[in-house]
Amino acid sequence: MPKFTPDPDEKVLADRRRYTLQGGKLKFPVDCRCVLTNRRFVFHDLGKMAPLYTQLGILLKLLIRGKPVSLPFGGITITRGTYGRNSRMLLVSSDEGSAVLLDNFDKSLEWIRTALEENGMGLVQTGEEVWRL
Repeated sequence: MPKFTPDPDEKVLADRRRYTLQGGKLKFPVDCRCVLTNRRFVFHDLGKMAPLYTQLGILLKLLIRGKPVSLPFGGITITRGTYGRNSRMLLVSSDEGSAVLLDNFDKSLEWIRTALEENGMGLVQTGEEVWRL
């Protein structure tokens, strides 16, 4: 699997494991690596392996990291996401069509907001529960 490496002139603001919903039509909670840099948001997409990932042992989890998906800051929208009846999700989506659902709306939003503010950046609220970078 490809590994995420930041560009030489790119600064990593936050690198943390977060629960995301991944999979095909039916989504499963998966603990994956999320990286916030000064130019993009990157998460690791497990694709069809998402349902099996929670069942794998520690040694196999080290081998399966997922494919890094990059969302450039110019087109990121952050909103409240829903999956089924769960409306406590944070949806990070790009204008290109890539998106990820992070767990716990308040904690995920605070994690992104804090990482950006500590580095002189911020979120701009464009509507009720809608932010742009």
